[in-house]
Amino acid sequence: MLSFLRKAESQFKAGKLLYENGYFNDSLSRLYYALRSIAVFLIGMPPKGKWKHSALMKKLVIKLDTQKILPLSREERQLIKRFPNERERADYEPVEVSKEKVEKYIQLVERILKGVEHHVERDNKN
Repeated sequence: MLSFLRKAESQFKAGKLLYENGYFNDSLSRLYYALRSIAVFLIGMPPKGKWKHSALMKKLVIKLDTQKILPLSREERQLIKRFPNERERADYEPVEVSKEKVEKYIQLVERILKGVEHHVERDNKN
């Protein structure tokens, strides 16, 4: 499962590179999949079939809270809740995602990624 955390790191870096080069829709998509990889790392594979995006994001919020991995603000919870739809719009609709929106998601995913990495390091020391 640790490979999902490494995958998330790679997806996050790709998302930042795309952002830095002005590809905001593609950046948002990569950032979403970075968060999805973090969620699969923490929660595991679905009991059967595959995860529904919104259900996985809901489980991620619960896991971060119940395991005291990272406290989330109300705004962060809302961003996570809307992320699957935002990613879908960015990928499939003729819309341009704003730079400011991508910046919020970069901050969110980076904070969660660092929190999870810190949690893993702390667990490995114990």
